[in-house]
Amino acid sequence: MKPKMPLYYRIESDLKNKIFSGHYKSGDILPSERELIDVYKVSRLTVRAAVDRLATENLVVKIQGKGTFVATPQLNRRMGPLYSGGEEILMRYYEVKTKVLNLKIIIADKIVKEYLELQEKEKAVYLERLRYANKTPVALIKSYLPYRYVPDVELIDFTDKSLYQILENSYNLQLHEAQETIEAVKAEARSANLLEIKPGTALLLNHRVTRLMDGKVIEYEMVEYRSDIYKHRNTLVGRGEARLAQENKSVKSD
Repeated sequence: MKPKMPLYYRIESDLKNKIFSGHYKSGDILPSERELIDVYKVSRLTVRAAVDRLATENLVVKIQGKGTFVATPQLNRRMGPLYSGGEEILMRYYEVKTKVLNLKIIIADKIVKEYLELQEKEKAVYLERLRYANKTPVALIKSYLPYRYVPDVELIDFTDKSLYQILENSYNLQLHEAQETIEAVKAEARSANLLEIKPGTALLLNHRVTRLMDGKVIEYEMVEYRSDIYKHRNTLVGRGEARLAQENKSVKSD
């Protein structure tokens, strides 16, 4: 016999489903406590417990004297797994789409040439994409690749294809590691227009250099993330745990 689901959990699940399905959209006000009590036929404490759990998950924001509002989704960009820009968006809850703004063969400028470790006048690929989540533009992605690794890549439609999957599956390239630098910048006019924000709004700018198994650079990427929607998350190991791990490693090697 299955244990009975707590009432607050049932209410929380129902409201969560309505948020994820778009029934309640970002900025919408949820029904009042009295209205929720009438709908679910439960006590005030049960309703508050359900709404408090939603607030803990950052799905709603409670404003005293005004009500409870659906929060702007925060897209967690976890550090670690090697993804191309925006692939780590929460696919479980968001409808993700990509618009290709530019795909062309170029002679890279000095900065890009240095990042890609190109020879003088060597060709590069420039791929610029705008990533959407639930029809909201969330990231502007600019990728540069040495053309010698990806001949005819300009013929590929990246609207519904992952760059890294193409590199691995179509060109048999083994992506090994990436170094990233993240900084805060202000949105310039073009980026602001594409991301549907005001010029000067804070953005998270991510620089990434991705290398193959042999150490050669395959991609230099710049991604401008909307800081009101994206947040970066990392996990750090405590110094004590790290030291213990090192001691255990030393013991095993003795």
